[in-house]
Amino acid sequence: MPTRTRPLSYVCLALALAAPAIAANLDGSTPEVGNAEAARLYDEANAYVNNMAEGDYSYAYLQFYWKRAQSNIDRIRRVYADSPTAKALAQGNPKVGPFALDYFKNRVLYNLELKRLGAFDDVNCAIFLYGRNEDRSDAKRNEALANILEVLARRQRWGEALRFPVLAAHRPLLLKSIFRVAAFYGSEPIVKQMTLSTSPAERKAAGFDALQAEALALQGKPRGDLTRFVDGHPDPAVRAAALTGVVERDILIRRYERLRIPFRDAIQTVHLVVQNTPLRDNVPSLAARLFAADPEAGAPLLAVYRASLGNEPERSAPVEAQLAYLQYGADSGRLEGVSSYLATARLPAPVRRACELKLIELYAEAGQTQEADKAREAFAPAGTPDADDAALAEFRGRMDSIDSPLVVREKTFAEMPISDPCVMATAIMEWSLTPNRSQRGATPWDAVVKRYAGGFANLPLPKSAEVGDAASTLKPY
Repeated sequence: MPTRTRPLSYVCLALALAAPAIAANLDGSTPEVGNAEAARLYDEANAYVNNMAEGDYSYAYLQFYWKRAQSNIDRIRRVYADSPTAKALAQGNPKVGPFALDYFKNRVLYNLELKRLGAFDDVNCAIFLYGRNEDRSDAKRNEALANILEVLARRQRWGEALRFPVLAAHRPLLLKSIFRVAAFYGSEPIVKQMTLSTSPAERKAAGFDALQAEALALQGKPRGDLTRFVDGHPDPAVRAAALTGVVERDILIRRYERLRIPFRDAIQTVHLVVQNTPLRDNVPSLAARLFAADPEAGAPLLAVYRASLGNEPERSAPVEAQLAYLQYGADSGRLEGVSSYLATARLPAPVRRACELKLIELYAEAGQTQEADKAREAFAPAGTPDADDAALAEFRGRMDSIDSPLVVREKTFAEMPISDPCVMATAIMEWSLTPNRSQRGATPWDAVVKRYAGGFANLPLPKSAEVGDAASTLKPY
């Protein structure tokens, strides 16, 4: 019996020893076939990275193929581990495109994922720009944050807005920005939710009562309701906010009438909404009622109101009055007079600066592109610290232009002379809020991301290994 089985045992042993030579790869291919496939996969991966440059394609398109490249590399290492290509990759040579293998997987693909997300839409792009330097804390970055939160709230993305990650010092700004939209647009459930979920100190820091007073004025609620609310909240800020809303409302309605812009029951601008437009206020009389105990406290706001009617303000009037006077002059077709007024008026330096920026905006709004460019260059040549503010002022005028409406194209934002990413975020968000926005062609966000975060040199590591792995792994399909 043993002599009969011995030849069969020899055959099985021979077959077992021959198996690795026949199928050395996980897919069952022979070494020759596996070596060729590994080389092909590497050549394909290398071609994807070498031939698809940033800026020539959208980040979503680029990411799809670059993750395919990484998938090829992973497959070579896993399936064809004994191939010459896999052994060369294990030694870190050759590279994939210009990148070392580990750098490509751990840093390039992770940061490419961030860029793709940043170029997804206007809000993502603004958030991406806002987050470029998380250590910043200044007025321009705060303005960008307020605009991002306003856009989220205006789009009914309340939960995202309320969960937006901010430092404790910026929480009042977050609450104010969101509550302002809820109050102005009459979103009572959100007003109630935010009121119940915040402390009295938080509500006071964010100015909830003042925002509600301004909202009552802008919405055209019965003026008895407005005065009762003010009387019930004896805070000077609430009284001032109520009259601010009354003045803003009157100025906006009169302006639309002056420019013969048709409107019905509501007027929408970038940051303001006026409702129940048939209701018209006697502003001085209502101001006297609101500030009966201290008429002088309402004088600055009344100066703004009078300036909006074409009455030249005193040199000591607040900056808002000067700006209202310039706007009236431009709306009346007297831009040359506006320029002459600024040339002769001896205004304080901060007020003059604001007025010069307003003049840039007014030229752009009137469609006088050459004059706007000339005023912008005179205010701050490109590359100087104030150049961003001047460029933003011109862009705001272009957004508001009736004679020469702005149409955003693929390179519109990327080619704006703005170097600060937070100022660019503000421009994008304000454009997103403008009622007459128009866009043609490819979306502009890829070009913006490339301008402010282009290149793949000296990239940081992912915040965690799990995040990095998710960013570099191609999902099954």
